[in-house]
Amino acid sequence: MIRFRSTVPVLRVLDVARSVRWYCDVFGFSAALTPVVAPFVSAVLTRDDAELVLRPGRDTPARYTGADDWDVYLRLEGGALIDLLNSARQRTPLVRGPEVMPNGTVEFELEDPDGHRICIAESLPDTSGFPKAARA
Repeated sequence: MIRFRSTVPVLRVLDVARSVRWYCDVFGFSAALTPVVAPFVSAVLTRDDAELVLRPGRDTPARYTGADDWDVYLRLEGGALIDLLNSARQRTPLVRGPEVMPNGTVEFELEDPDGHRICIAESLPDTSGFPKAARA
């Protein structure tokens, strides 16, 4: 029987080193770069059970085209969303949220240096401090 363990988003970026710094600073990822000196051909970013891969190859920044048009959706657990939200706001602008979605999760979005849209979501026991999403 085949058992898939996980999926790993691979994002094409303009500058691997710059993107690694951003993901480590904003989200607290750790990075394993290949090779260990520039120019890098990939970076594997890890934190807890989450993993992202960055590879060079984008010649223009990604562009957001509408609601729910993100490249990565990160689900949190353990009540960490508020801490991450407050930390992220100090490092980069939010592009949406935080807001309570129709399914009850709280979401916010931001963009990495290459314009990739990252959505952060968590089901919280108390969402009373967040506005409801305008869209259904």
